[in-house]
Amino acid sequence: MTRSLRAAQGVIALCLVLSGCSSDTGSPSPTTAAATGATPVQMARTGGPRRHVIVLKDGSSADLTSAVQQLGGKVKRSDSQIGVVTVEGLSDASIATLRKRTDVQGIDADVTVQWIKPWSAQGARVVHLSHIDQSGAAAFDSYQWNLKVIQADKAWLASREGKGTTVCVLDTGIDPNHIELQGRVDLSRTVSFVADEAATADLDGHGTFVSTIISSNGIVTASVAPKANLCMVKVLDQTGSGSFADIISGIVYATDAGADVINMSLGAYFSRREPGAMELIRALQRAVNYASRRGVVVVASAGNDGINLNRDPKSYISVPAELDHVISVGATAPVGQVNFDAIASYSNFGASGVDVFAPGGDFVEGSVEQDLILSACSSAIIYFTGCEGGDGYLIGAGTSFAAPEVSAQASILESQFPGNQSDEFITFCIQKTAENPNGRRRDRLYDYGRINVFKSLSCGWGS
Repeated sequence: MTRSLRAAQGVIALCLVLSGCSSDTGSPSPTTAAATGATPVQMARTGGPRRHVIVLKDGSSADLTSAVQQLGGKVKRSDSQIGVVTVEGLSDASIATLRKRTDVQGIDADVTVQWIKPWSAQGARVVHLSHIDQSGAAAFDSYQWNLKVIQADKAWLASREGKGTTVCVLDTGIDPNHIELQGRVDLSRTVSFVADEAATADLDGHGTFVSTIISSNGIVTASVAPKANLCMVKVLDQTGSGSFADIISGIVYATDAGADVINMSLGAYFSRREPGAMELIRALQRAVNYASRRGVVVVASAGNDGINLNRDPKSYISVPAELDHVISVGATAPVGQVNFDAIASYSNFGASGVDVFAPGGDFVEGSVEQDLILSACSSAIIYFTGCEGGDGYLIGAGTSFAAPEVSAQASILESQFPGNQSDEFITFCIQKTAENPNGRRRDRLYDYGRINVFKSLSCGWGS
């Protein structure tokens, strides 16, 4: 690598983990994935006070506060920018009354979903720094094959490295005191939508891991866009669960807070026939549309169900990956440091549901530790020991870790080209300059292919 990676003093904790965007525990090979896809997630009501999401008709600016209070409830949150209102404490009779209003398009119970897997303890272990080959004076260089594959190291020298841009990460929180993240997090725009959990207390660790791939201090781990600013919008709790309403509000908040890019390394696979599902998904689409209209690039992980989305039933949908105006990112990985552009065993794939691919790591028969992705470990994580000092690191695999590479690429492109670029232009550049392992311009499995950050710097509408 061109960028120097200085080894931290003392012991560096490396825990082997698997993380991503699926409730399914299986990771079928892309060549054998069942055409019917994975079992869709069953929605569950939110805990605590009963909540509902009200979607107003397009163009309505109604204030429902008084009406909801008269019916015995209260407005929890109003995202008037998109005509979505979250309410609490209403009875079924009250809900039926609200449905009759001429300005209400739909209303359904908010639900909590397991958007990311819990960190798996299988194979977890601490690796001491002395056990790592430090030849070449680049700490963990062999663990950061992902940055070289997408030519991020070349882009560092030829770009503004994301300077002046902000990437808001919707996730489990962030550890701003980790040595890689000190000074990288805009705390004034960091917020939590999760009750009783601060945004800066990343008890799960997923958000810290994802964020450090985007931007870091380069002390031990390099990042794709080291000069980009980060903001954390906490929408998932310490179990990786979160409600639709919180994610919807998180997108609106990040957009209004001035995000250039929104990263969502989260997702779930739903049946469109699930009661109440489509109204909630429509509300989420409204939030994404709002971000898109404001020029925000929205990136999401494609999911870890290992299914061919070209052949999954039309009644199923991967959310948010398959929403409009979202760049859906699948994962590639080598096995034994060979064939770096192979689709990872767990990754969803297929041009109908995945736009581009980026390195996400893998751990299957024949894999070595270096085939996974390296990033920072939150000092507040409750699943492993060795991260308490704010200088710990994890290795893992998942489409969750491919998405932030694309978000960082979008940040670099936004920084590189003068003026506030539209999300269509940034998406065009990312897709047009991706490299397809099968040699085709577009491919049924890879769609546009694996991203190339350096190549995208020369992008233009006429290129």
